[in-house]
Amino acid sequence: MHRKTRIYAIFPSSGLDHRGAWDAADMKQKVMTNEGMLKELEDRCEGVEFVGRVNLIDEERRDRISRAHYGRTQEERQYQAETHRISGERTQAALENIRRSSENLDGILLFGSPWEELIETGLPIIAVFPMWGTWMAGFQFEDYKGKSVLIGYLPVVRDVSESVFSSRLDDIAGKIKLIQALSKMKGLRALVVTDQPVLGRYEPTAFQVRGDRKWYEETYLRHLEETFGTELVAIPQQEMVERMNEADGEEAGKVARRWIEAAEGMKGANEAEVVKSAKLYLAMKELMEQYRCQAITTEGYGVFEEYSGGPIPSQGLPSSQFCTDGVVATSETLIDSLITQQLGLYITGSMGFNGDYLIDPFNGVAIIGHCECPFSLWGDDRRAPYIIRNLPRWEKNEGGACVQVNLPVGETVTVAKISMVDRKIGLFTGETVSGEELFSGWDDILCRTKLAIKTDTAGLLEHLDWKTFGVHRVVFYGDFREKIKDLATLIGFEVVETDRRRNL
Repeated sequence: MHRKTRIYAIFPSSGLDHRGAWDAADMKQKVMTNEGMLKELEDRCEGVEFVGRVNLIDEERRDRISRAHYGRTQEERQYQAETHRISGERTQAALENIRRSSENLDGILLFGSPWEELIETGLPIIAVFPMWGTWMAGFQFEDYKGKSVLIGYLPVVRDVSESVFSSRLDDIAGKIKLIQALSKMKGLRALVVTDQPVLGRYEPTAFQVRGDRKWYEETYLRHLEETFGTELVAIPQQEMVERMNEADGEEAGKVARRWIEAAEGMKGANEAEVVKSAKLYLAMKELMEQYRCQAITTEGYGVFEEYSGGPIPSQGLPSSQFCTDGVVATSETLIDSLITQQLGLYITGSMGFNGDYLIDPFNGVAIIGHCECPFSLWGDDRRAPYIIRNLPRWEKNEGGACVQVNLPVGETVTVAKISMVDRKIGLFTGETVSGEELFSGWDDILCRTKLAIKTDTAGLLEHLDWKTFGVHRVVFYGDFREKIKDLATLIGFEVVETDRRRNL
């Protein structure tokens, strides 16, 4: 089980500034305390532990300073100077504590503007502007560009509109959950089943490796470790095939029947082929347990068909089931896609659909297609209907079974892809539309599961970059553009919004 995400909380001050017109009763009733603000966030951030909880200025001192006489007395000046001295000492102590504990911390929550030494710790920072506790001049937004700093906005005097105030807290909690997503990536082990370790056969493509696969893989693994602390565990296909051949036939039959009973039908595939894929599913599951991995990717399709020990049945159904169960199981050893799906799962709570990518400017759509897909893409109990099918390239009732998931139209989706080597994230949004209204025989063209997305295809073509992002993309149901952009800020990756034309 993943440990709690640990966020170091710092309050440079306390409550309202300029308190001359406020009596104690007003303060208690209308002004948020530091503890109150943090409690609101704790209630919204399950699995997050806020440590430190440092007040650089105590409420008692803050109150006395904020009620000084017009024309301060010598005693008041001395008291303020002493308060600043104490605040400076606490600031330095907090900074030293963070530096000592940095390996056990995941981020910083600061109710004020971040100072340079704090930014230099390298930890992601959520800096909250405490409106009415100070003016905004201390927030140097230009200085935060290119740094792992996100800004939240929370007034210490609550908004009249409760919905507005709640949305502010939700926004800050959402940013904290991005740090939580990154903390979950630390220690993640992904099993890579391939005879071409560690990145496999499909991607990187020849375009991506730029003539030097060794350099590409070394760069990839270094960036993966530096950015996420994620480990790839590579094993040969033979291990999976042997485990598949030893799989319990009765158990595989039960899995196959569950898939068949839940499907809307079968086309070009029979129960015997579904059982073959079920045995592969059991083998993949056992290997993940054996190697203590939380995600998996195998080769597939053409590579499976060419396997020297005889064709391996389709992983379409196994991958779909794993993804439906909340376990990322990307096909074709597409590691960038796996990382994108895993991050998306942690950020959105829902699984992404990974597939090949094309752009059709005449219909104004992007199309994503593959032969596996989660049966649920919303992170809840909803399920999309599916049909069990044979692989499109081969004869009926051969090669195991895959799925045609009939994905809903008329919904907003976010399409993303990370590039670990280039430290970039490609991103666009659009609305799903009916492919059947665009092309006859839609369900039988190439990959079994396809999704057409109405979007700015001129922008997509302008930004098309196979070298950086490969030939696959990941679709998430919902609009997560800003969340992904914020994530990129925290990890120092460039965002390429591919549906935004440069000359507009």
